[in-house]
Formats: sequence, C-alpha cells, structure tokens
Amino acid sequence: MTQIIARFPGVSCAWADATGCVTTACWGVADMDCNLPVDEDTIFPACSISKFVTAICVMKLQEQKAIDIDAPVNDYLCRWKLRTPEGSESDATIRELMCHTAGIIDGEDAFYGLRREDPEIGLLDILEGRTAYNNRPARTEKEPGTAFEYSDAGYCILQQLVQEVRGEAFDDAAQQLIFDVLGLQKTFFASRKNVEYYEAAAIMATGYDGEGLSLRGKYPYQPDLAASALWSTPRELLAIAKAFIEAYHGRSAFLQEASARMMTESVEKFPWTGLGVFPQGEDVVMSQGWGENGQCMLKMNVRTGAAAVVMTNRNPEVDQSASGVEWLVDKYLAD
Repeated sequence: MTQIIARFPGVSCAWADATGCVTTACWGVADMDCNLPVDEDTIFPACSISKFVTAICVMKLQEQKAIDIDAPVNDYLCRWKLRTPEGSESDATIRELMCHTAGIIDGEDAFYGLRREDPEIGLLDILEGRTAYNNRPARTEKEPGTAFEYSDAGYCILQQLVQEVRGEAFDDAAQQLIFDVLGLQKTFFASRKNVEYYEAAAIMATGYDGEGLSLRGKYPYQPDLAASALWSTPRELLAIAKAFIEAYHGRSAFLQEASARMMTESVEKFPWTGLGVFPQGEDVVMSQGWGENGQCMLKMNVRTGAAAVVMTNRNPEVDQSASGVEWLVDKYLAD
C-alpha cells in the first residue's frame, strides 16, 4: 500500500459494499507547489472512464427513441459522415462505435499533447485528421464488426452524434442527462468554460508527468470530451456506478434495466468488451483511464452492488496492474 501511494502525488478512493455503505480515503497532495492536500472534494481526471458516461448518454437517447443504436451512425449525422477509405458512407452502427468494433484506427501517438494555451481544435478537425492531435482521418478501415480496435476517434463520433441529436454542446447534454439527474456538483466534461469555473474554486488536481513534473498549465486540453475529458471525484463516480447498478436491477429511473444490462453484455466475438465498459468475468464490469495527468479505475459488481473507484494525478508510465491502481480497486471491491 505504501509503495503504491508513494508513486502518485495524490490518491483518492471511494468504495461501496453490498449494503450500500460508502467509505472514502485520501492521501497526498492535489498540488505540490502549494502543498494542497487531497480531500473528498478534490476533482481528478477520469480520462477514459469518460467512455462509460458517454455510453450512458447514448443509451438514454435510445430510451427517448431519438436513436437506434443498431442503426448506422450516419443515419443521424448531418455535419459530418463516417466513410470508408474509398469515400463511400460507412454502415458502421452506433453499437459498434460503443464497443470499439467499428473498424476505426486512431492516429499514431494521437489524443494527447495539447496544452490549454494551444490553439483550439474543433471536433471535426479531429475526425478529419487535420491536426497532430489525431493525424489519421476517422474511417472504417476494417469491416465493421470483424475486429476490435480501441478507438478514441470512435467516441468522438459519438460526441458528434449526441451534439447533433440533442442540438447542444456535448458537455451541456451530459450535464442534463446525467449529472443534474444525480445531483452531482463536481463532475463535468472539461470544456474550456467548465475548466475555468472549477479552476477558480481551486479543487482540480494538478497533473504530473512520469518524472513527477507538473504539466504546463496544470491540466491538458482535451477536445475529445466524450472519449477522455471527464473530471470527477471518486465519491461522485461511485454515485454514477451505484445508480447504474440500481438500474441494472430495475430499481432506478436513471436508466432502464434493459439499457444497463445491454451495456454489460459481452460482445459475441469479443467477450472482453461491452458498451462503454469491459466485462471482467460473470458479475464485474470495469472502466479505466490513463492520461498525461493521471490514472484511474472503476469496478462494479453488478450482482452484489459493491463498487470501488481509485483516482490519481500522475502518469505512472505503467498500466493499472503495474502501478498498483488495480490492486487498490480490487482490495476495496472485496472489502
């Protein structure tokens, strides 16, 4: 435990047992320069746990009959179309985008490296591969449904989908569909306006690189909101997890039982992936994130109702199993 905590400037955890009792624990600092301690209110980067929340947004649109996730995503896109390398419209479905089987391959070294003072990049620039942030146009380079290719660009397409169907910015849609419904006060997708608001409250954890140096500007700029730009606290991520588990058992109006169960089902040819989450055996599903400014993990046991979240503010340069983050999650999930 001591070695794991020493690896990161700050660590924050929250877990719920099968009875619903929530416990939290915090160590270290949110900012080393001013020695600001981590507490329950410190907001950390959730990185790719964003995809779990994005998938919930998409499922809620299906519940509202605004979309059909088994229809081609192009049926709902007007400003941009997903195409094949030959230029024809792709028939990749929304479901295939959600489980990373749409055949999209991200650019090499893509989706990191921007700083807040860098020129703003639009979502369509990312999808067309017009910048170094993602230098490969989003295309169905493999036949949809035939291969698993983990893709941030695929979730950028889902971001565009939500924006076009809802007629509003993605971060505003998520706020109305999820965060307001659950009463979350410290969870947001990091649009520039949201970062400025929460930065003023001095509760965002400064990000540190592999050498332990703070990132220029403290927080990287991530225009791919739906893929990797969620910020939250472990307690509030746990609230989303608990609402999801309740929905899975048909006990919540937050999400329909059928939607929650569909998200956790393994894809037939690729049993390690679901819709926005990754099944871990019979009852446990996982979502995790790893970025320039932190590493995190969420696991839920949908049968017992237990769940655990660990969030940090440094890139450890090794995966969650090697950094100790997964060990902490599993320890608390079993408690």
